[in-house]
Amino acid sequence: MANAQEAPPARVTVVRLSQTGHVVAALTRAAPGAAPSVRALVGDALRLAVPGLSGQILVPAELLTAEEITAPPGLLVAPWLWSVEVTETGVGAVPLTGAPPGANWSDVGGGSLKVTTSPLAASGTAVLALVHPAPSWDPGVAPKAILTGALDDDGVAWLGAGEVALSDHALVFVQGRPAGVYVPSAVHLAAGTVT
Repeated sequence: MANAQEAPPARVTVVRLSQTGHVVAALTRAAPGAAPSVRALVGDALRLAVPGLSGQILVPAELLTAEEITAPPGLLVAPWLWSVEVTETGVGAVPLTGAPPGANWSDVGGGSLKVTTSPLAASGTAVLALVHPAPSWDPGVAPKAILTGALDDDGVAWLGAGEVALSDHALVFVQGRPAGVYVPSAVHLAAGTVT
């Protein structure tokens, strides 16, 4: 009896955040070749579920990149647990590790978001926050502000200078870490209230 040949690894198209690498969607396609453009896949924005909540936020297509990669086991089952890294040897998916970033509002600069990591992430690590206006994460709401930056030597990033209000919420991405949610107060969703 001949040995059965192993199936080649699956090729998938991933949609990721350009700044931090977080995979926000993954799909297989029948047609071989390069990945379609982001706009062909998501239009002007991708509806992204908020981790741990039942709401959604629209992620503008300008923040996203689409790429064709070899899928590690589990990527299609839970794409939000993966990140895509581009190195000298190519593009590949790696699992997100560690705790989600912490975030809190500060009146430094008239209103900014202080993002922290534990354990500390390396200085220069990319950070992205999608600030959402209170009082809800109802489906289809665009971010109030898109804030970007990098962690300093203390593992802290100060994002924004006046764009964040005490009542705002934020979906926070730190390269290599699971996404975090900053919610200063009760969140009123269509399906109920989360405190």
